[in-house]
Formats: sequence, C-alpha cells, structure tokens
Amino acid sequence: MLNVGIVTDSGANLSPKLIEENKIKVAPLKINLGGEIFLDGVDLGPGGFFTMLEESESIPEISPPSPLEFTEIFESMKNEGYESAVCILLSSNICHSFNSASEARDLVRPFPVVVIDSHAVSMSQGFMVIEAARAASRGLSTTEVVDRVWNLRPLVNFFGFSGTIHYLLRSGRLGKGAAFFRALLNIKPIISFDKNDGSIRPVGKVTSRREGLRYLVRKIEEKVSPGKTLHAAVLHGNEQEEAQEFFEEIRQKFDCTELYFHELSPIVSSQTGPGSVGVSFYAE
Repeated sequence: MLNVGIVTDSGANLSPKLIEENKIKVAPLKINLGGEIFLDGVDLGPGGFFTMLEESESIPEISPPSPLEFTEIFESMKNEGYESAVCILLSSNICHSFNSASEARDLVRPFPVVVIDSHAVSMSQGFMVIEAARAASRGLSTTEVVDRVWNLRPLVNFFGFSGTIHYLLRSGRLGKGAAFFRALLNIKPIISFDKNDGSIRPVGKVTSRREGLRYLVRKIEEKVSPGKTLHAAVLHGNEQEEAQEFFEEIRQKFDCTELYFHELSPIVSSQTGPGSVGVSFYAE
C-alpha cells in the first residue's frame, strides 16, 4: 500500500518534470478572460496568455478548482492505494482553493486528507509541495509530512518586481500600498508575500530593472547565512533573457542545492503582467 499522496493546485507553478518525478497530483485553477474560461496549464500556457492579456481590456479573474474536482482527485488517490493525502494550496488571499479542498476533504471521509494554506504562490508554494512529496517518498507518516511543510513554510521567501504596476493596481492586490504606488507610476514596486496571511504586499521600490535585480540579490544575501545552501527558483513573465542572466548570477554567487528556472504561470502573471522577474528561495 502507498503511504501519503501529495496534491496541489496549479498556483504552485511546478514544471511537468517536477510533477512527474514527485508523483504530485495537480488541480488546475481557472482563468476567466473576456468571458472565456481557461484551465491554467492545461489549455492556456504563459505564451498564449500574454498575447491575450495584452489584447484584452478585461481584468483576468481567477477561480479555484471546484470541491467536486478535488473530491475526484482524493477519490482517485484512495483507489490507487494511498493511505492519506496532504494537499498544499495557493494562498487563500489570492484564490480560494483552500475552501474547495476543505469541502472535498469532508466529503471523502474516512479517507484522511490534510489541507494546508501555503500562504504563498508560485515556487514558494512549489517548494513546500516538493518537500512534502520527497518526505512521502521516503515513507514518512502523514503527521511527519505535514510537519515538514509547517517547518518549511516560514523559511520560504519570495521577492520580485513587475514590469509595470498597471496590472497590480487593477488586480486590487496591493492593499494599503496601492495609493502610494499609484502616485508613482514610473516606479517599479518590489513585492513579497506576508507570511502571516499570504497577501501580496509592497516591500520597496526601485527606479530601474537593473536596480530591481540588485535588490533581489541583496535579499538572498541577507537571508542566506555563510555555510548555508540555497534552494531557489528564478521566475519570469515573458522576460526570459534578463531572467536568465539573473539565474546565472545566482548560480555563480551561491551554493545551490537546487536551482530552477520557470516562466510564471498565467495565474501569477495575471496579477503582475509581462516583464516580471522574481525569485523564490530558502536556505538550509
């Protein structure tokens, strides 16, 4: 019998290779753009999304997988022989996957499912999912897998900047910082996630992309003590060349246990727009 199955949503921004290698089940989120609904990563990828985003006057709307969709995933895991499932989801301040999965958890009882709000998005969430999957593959119990996620959650960081503040402002995700940045439309905000509630928050501002990249490197240097190894993922929204240079800088400056290069999924890019560059990371 298999031990613990791992489930997430497409907000984790995991590559097909990582999903397959770690036997992760992924529930796609939905994007409503101009009245058309697309499944994130299934019938809409980053390239096509940016073309549609630039041509559309509509604000993309994100919706979670339904409770039925999560129920079907949990039932399939039970049928495959898993003893339990751990489900690690996009910040509930971005989308309500947590609520849908919690409802599904109650519907599949007595099959045990633990639902966790990652308070993160993209590979910050993805690193928690990978850690859970690796722990499960080693035969750890459900409680031990969950403990690994809870221990990792406060350690994972995200910092990034948008190519333009336009998408962040119209998404309404900048919260209390919106008025400040609205007055400075030529300024690029540095954004992060509040580890207490998973909301997007502005943590700084820069006047150029080069300054923004230097800021990201400094944040890694601040949080990675000498002798510590780095787990990192460089993320970009239609900005491959600049992000690749940033990736190489990280690879040369730090002792990387793992280092990924991912294009942001449509879910994240719908908030930040094209030209975004960011990094998710933690040290051990």
